[in-house]
Amino acid sequence: MVTLKNPKVKSFIQVVKDKCIEHNIELQLVNRKKIKIFPKIYVGGYFEDTSRKSGVLACALDSKEYLNILVHEFSHVEQWIENTPVWKDSVYVYDVDQWLNGKEVRNIEDKIDKVKYMELDCEKRSVKNIIKYDLPLDISTYIKKANSYIFFYEYLKQTRRWCKPNNAPFNNKNKNLWKLCSGKIENKSYYKEIPPRILKKFIENEI
Repeated sequence: MVTLKNPKVKSFIQVVKDKCIEHNIELQLVNRKKIKIFPKIYVGGYFEDTSRKSGVLACALDSKEYLNILVHEFSHVEQWIENTPVWKDSVYVYDVDQWLNGKEVRNIEDKIDKVKYMELDCEKRSVKNIIKYDLPLDISTYIKKANSYIFFYEYLKQTRRWCKPNNAPFNNKNKNLWKLCSGKIENKSYYKEIPPRILKKFIENEI
């Protein structure tokens, strides 16, 4: 786990703080391992736009993946600031959450895909930010983990459940899963179906 005292990490966190102040975003850096967002859904962090002029960025700093999570959520902030077409698809996150909590939602697979590709764009931005801010993260490892996360949205269609708080596909304990993923950001077609050997690990690891 990269320490918060690392100079490059401290510098990046200051960039995040400054950006949040500039754009009226409430920043919540909490000393927890997970953050509860719905009754059965825990995450390491999130960004939520409360309006076109405000939002909330949260990150659980006690998570071993906190730096990966923070750069990812910061990249969502960039999507929101730029009002990109893919960020507009973030409205479907609510439908997916409702579906995970038992509500029937029309065209749920299409809506999951919208979220999946919004996340894919975010991961592309995250890789650029890791390079831009010279963060102490291995690019290939980050991308493999990111790709396992993108595939997770495809896996949701089969399980209709979010992963357990300590068992996200990108966690180090699931290295046997994410190490099978590509070490580069691929074209959208790569993410349409989970390759069989990766799907096998999703099932074996009870993601």
